[in-house]
Amino acid sequence: MNKAKKVYNWFSSKSAIMALAILVIFSSIAFSQRNFFSVPSLMNVARKAASDGGFLALGMTFVILIGQIDLSVGAVLAMSGVVMGLFGNTNPVLGVLAGLGIGILCGFLNGFMVAKMRISSWIASLAMMLGLRGIVLLITHQKPVSISNPVLQSLGNASIFGVHILVILLVVCTLICMYIARNTKFGMAVYAVGGNEEAARMMGLKVARIKIAAYTWCGFFAAVAGILLAGRLYTAQPNAGDTWETTAIAMCALGGVKLSGGEGKFSGTFFGILIIAVINTIFNYAGNLNSWWQNVVMGVLVLISIGVQSEVFHMHRSKRKETQKC
Repeated sequence: MNKAKKVYNWFSSKSAIMALAILVIFSSIAFSQRNFFSVPSLMNVARKAASDGGFLALGMTFVILIGQIDLSVGAVLAMSGVVMGLFGNTNPVLGVLAGLGIGILCGFLNGFMVAKMRISSWIASLAMMLGLRGIVLLITHQKPVSISNPVLQSLGNASIFGVHILVILLVVCTLICMYIARNTKFGMAVYAVGGNEEAARMMGLKVARIKIAAYTWCGFFAAVAGILLAGRLYTAQPNAGDTWETTAIAMCALGGVKLSGGEGKFSGTFFGILIIAVINTIFNYAGNLNSWWQNVVMGVLVLISIGVQSEVFHMHRSKRKETQKC
């Protein structure tokens, strides 16, 4: 019985990796004429993973681990890109710092509303999203902001030893997040707060500070995503990142991050990011499939992931074990 449990736990912890491997194998067979399994093709998938919400998912993981949610990351992405564009064409360093600063500020405000004002994370982040979308449209007059500075353009388009800079940055950021989660007091506190907030408070942890810090990290990564996206496209779009918050949540869920908080790994989120990128690539290669099916497939996968995480599933499995013992 113990051996079977170990096997089950091993497969559960590696489910995201296995799902990614199955998708890659299927894609390499189905699209063999396009050399899906070739290095350039796989690197293109990785670049797509980094540019289509990967950094948002890393930030969202911090918030989900404390048992909360952030619906404003797409709007923060747009605001950070626009602010970077407005200041960065004349001074790229100032532009990047301003873009990061606005993301950090928005994340802090979200955390403050949730932790100090006791506003529901759904309501607080929704209000932030609506407010930022309105401000972005007002300051841009609903027009894109051109990114003409070559330094800013290189942020999202440069390559190092043939590897796209977005891929390198995503891997580096993932490793940093993994280190924070595993080897710092803040990382351990995040899991404690997400697992049982009252118990964490009784342990002497500063729950409010931890929540604010988690949201601040989320805002920081949303700003990074906005800056890199604007640099890659040579323009900061006021509607950039629209509905990307749902993609970020899906990436976390597929990576095994428990949406009720307290469980999950950044390495799992990384593989969830790659899974979404492979699915998007499959639909792009298929060509004749309606793009709406892409949302259907992702929705089903997220439901399956949440279903496996649910207490009902675990209760059913526990009852079945008790029946077998009897």
